[in-house]
Amino acid sequence: MLRITRFAVVLVCATLLLLPATVTAAPAVHNGAVPAQPLQTMALTELWRVGGLDDDENLLGVVSQVLSDQAGNIYLLDTQLTEVQVYDSQGLYQRSLGKRGDGPGELRFVSGALFLPDGTLGLVQPFPGKIVKVDLDGVPAGELRPGGDDPTKGGFFALRAAASVGDEIVISGTKISRGEDSRTATHFIGSLAADGSEGPHFAEKTNVRNFGNRRVVERDEFFPHEHGWALAPDGRVVVAPERNAYRLEIHTPDGGLERVITREYESVKRTDEDLARAKSLMMPWRRRNRSRIDFVMESTEPDLVQFRVADDGRLWVLPSRGIRNQPAGVHSTWDVFDAAGHFERQVAFACEADGQQDAIFFPGGDLVVVVREYRDALQAFQGRGAPGEETEPAEAETSPLEVICYRIAPALEPATD
Repeated sequence: MLRITRFAVVLVCATLLLLPATVTAAPAVHNGAVPAQPLQTMALTELWRVGGLDDDENLLGVVSQVLSDQAGNIYLLDTQLTEVQVYDSQGLYQRSLGKRGDGPGELRFVSGALFLPDGTLGLVQPFPGKIVKVDLDGVPAGELRPGGDDPTKGGFFALRAAASVGDEIVISGTKISRGEDSRTATHFIGSLAADGSEGPHFAEKTNVRNFGNRRVVERDEFFPHEHGWALAPDGRVVVAPERNAYRLEIHTPDGGLERVITREYESVKRTDEDLARAKSLMMPWRRRNRSRIDFVMESTEPDLVQFRVADDGRLWVLPSRGIRNQPAGVHSTWDVFDAAGHFERQVAFACEADGQQDAIFFPGGDLVVVVREYRDALQAFQGRGAPGEETEPAEAETSPLEVICYRIAPALEPATD
């Protein structure tokens, strides 16, 4: 008969405790460089347009986000004018929501907009980070402050972007604490409750910068704040956590990592013009003494420019190559992945626009909105001169912003999981 001593039992248990815990990795879907189906071109049918050289009635500053409601109204977030302009389905101006100020329903600067679960429109103020709420007639409806009303809970907080679907709210922000000779910044993308309390995080990164260090490394500064994440219609969160990798992480609403999607991809080499523009975007608020900073720039563009999850579950990804060297009459070419993460096809959007100059938005349903002259308008608004310039740059001569609303035709077949 086999005898098991107490010492043996203790030894076995101790050995088990020393063994590494078993971690179940999220399923990974790796795709090649070529999709399964041929390229598809989607024609865009124009519905209406506002702005541009011939429009003396509608004043536009810098339109940086577009939303739509169930009635077909379009909401244009104007970062320069600090308001949301509402147009009906025929392109007729209805009203403006929000304005610059410190009173109820007002904010100092706006960086985003979203429809909140209570039916109000939320306007994102970067700093002090908060969401200012107004009803759809413009009546102030309170505020939503991450961390609650107690500033010690959130600390020095900057809010970068926000989105909502159903009862779920997701925000992107930065918590900053200062020491005697350093600053610690914790960047995150996470869920937010209606009372301002934080939920699970889907991505997080901490940077420590010593005040005496004049070296700023572009790769270290990267975090996917504005265009590097998307909230799907079913509440899942898609994050592109790496600058130099075609990699997307799909998270469940409770913070779990459900799937990782990758694709073979060759990064775009930067030209001298690309490098100069990218350098001017680094720490844009630091206009003085920029020549004393040693900027370490990447030799390639970020692999991913923009992405979204459609109502049918497909993941649409705009890579850096999708806005360069496009055929005449094509704005951009997107990679489309089915609901299981397989590289299904590429889709080119046909309209008279430039993918590097003109922004494209998908406010919902079959609507597409193109903002022409977006890049130059944004740069002129931010007042950025050449890298290292210490004086205020002269106002750039740019063409007036123009907004064009289109309808997609035809739609893709339903996605299968």
